[in-house]
Amino acid sequence: MDKDTGIILEGGAMRSIFTAGVMDFFLDKNIDIPNVLAVSAGAYAGMNYASGQKGRIIDSVVEPMAHQKMLGPGVFMKTGEFFNMDALFDRIPRVDCPFDFEAFKASGKRFITSAINCMTGDLCYFEKFDNLDDFLHIIRVANSLPLLANMGYIDGVPMMDGGMADAIPIRRAIEEGWKKIIVVFTREASYRKSEHGDIYNSRMVKWMYRKFPGLLKAIDKRPATYNSSIELLNDMEKRGEAFVIRPTKVKLTNNESNSETLKEYYKAGYEDAATRYDELMEYLNK
Repeated sequence: MDKDTGIILEGGAMRSIFTAGVMDFFLDKNIDIPNVLAVSAGAYAGMNYASGQKGRIIDSVVEPMAHQKMLGPGVFMKTGEFFNMDALFDRIPRVDCPFDFEAFKASGKRFITSAINCMTGDLCYFEKFDNLDDFLHIIRVANSLPLLANMGYIDGVPMMDGGMADAIPIRRAIEEGWKKIIVVFTREASYRKSEHGDIYNSRMVKWMYRKFPGLLKAIDKRPATYNSSIELLNDMEKRGEAFVIRPTKVKLTNNESNSETLKEYYKAGYEDAATRYDELMEYLNK
């Protein structure tokens, strides 16, 4: 595969189980994408693709949902975070369903994720991981959403989910000179962010994060940034400059906790990728 080929994985909390299905289809078909730019929960799907651990999303996230609380008000009351971050980014990848960091490093794939500097608003990209501890810490911070998770720190800098600044970093891929760009969305084609209906634009959020001006600035720009990225990608897709995979069979929600429904998300991702396989190969080989 050409070194200037890459895939962008949108986040979306539990919606990213769809993405995991797509990536497992890629593994089954030996579709070897050298650059993986994964935003927020997209990183949980992308990291298993890079390590070659097909089906790990089922074993590490979906199956545990059947017998333990991984998200919701109860988890929030107990931990102060809506998702069980300690389980997702510590116990599970280390003990319950180990993430193969050595295979991840040996894959040769360039795995990139992002976090926002909450003081300056700068988007920081991470692709160098010294060890498993370093990797899991960065992935956790990259998945730490305002209101739903605690503030994260990398090298002493307050950071949170990079999707707050750029949920679909298509311009980053263009700047890097990617010639073939695949994008996996977890939203339907018609979705756009509202300028006024987002909870992050509330007075409560502005008060809670008043000491983090960069984060608040990104929140203000978030709908416009997201929607402009969609329009850019739509144009690129029409011109054959990007290949986009979106959910077509199942409507996904970001706080789904039913394990059987999540398996449907996964199956939908796998099947949507399979349906588009011939088109994808034509795009990659032209």
